[in-house]
Amino acid sequence: MYTLQHFKRMSAIAQNTATELIETVNIELVKKTSAPAKNRASYIKEAFEAIALVEGFPLTTDELWEYFNKATKSKDITLRKLSEPKKKKTAESGPKRLSGYNIFTSKFTGDIPEGVGVMTHKAAAWKALSKEEQAVWNEQATETNKSNGYEPKAKKITHAQLVTAWQCSLEEWVQEPPETRGEKPEYPEMKKRAKKADTSPEGSEMSD
Repeated sequence: MYTLQHFKRMSAIAQNTATELIETVNIELVKKTSAPAKNRASYIKEAFEAIALVEGFPLTTDELWEYFNKATKSKDITLRKLSEPKKKKTAESGPKRLSGYNIFTSKFTGDIPEGVGVMTHKAAAWKALSKEEQAVWNEQATETNKSNGYEPKAKKITHAQLVTAWQCSLEEWVQEPPETRGEKPEYPEMKKRAKKADTSPEGSEMSD
């Protein structure tokens, strides 16, 4: 509320001048169709810098940004905050996790047929490898990732694997003395897939 009251107390002359200046800036931006595209933050930055130069305007550029950030957090003001720029990955961020395919394509020395894309040919060469050959490259990737501080990704355990483990536990349980073997291992239940909600018009009419 303080932000709104502060802006309402601004002189009419300063507000009108600022409005005219913003409109002028927008017109000039539209004219410069060949200029590189700018994001929302750049436009707001230019507008704040221009408005702060208007004679009689009571706020500096830093104060405008302060009020802008406060306004984005207010429930009474509909103003979208600026999105933070994505951090570009640099060499300082460390090596990336590699796959067997990455290492294979980086060390590929075969001839590239004329008229065929380099990566297209490398991908086809990777697919042509047997599972055993791909496993060798995948193992190299695992060792490289470990040396770079990456732990191998945990593999998903299938229901069949859970049943196999249950059978082994059950056999051990049967062979143990009844007075010390504890509770019988429970058979692993298969997880049911969650059904998608019916968002079709027919489904909504039936639910009513």
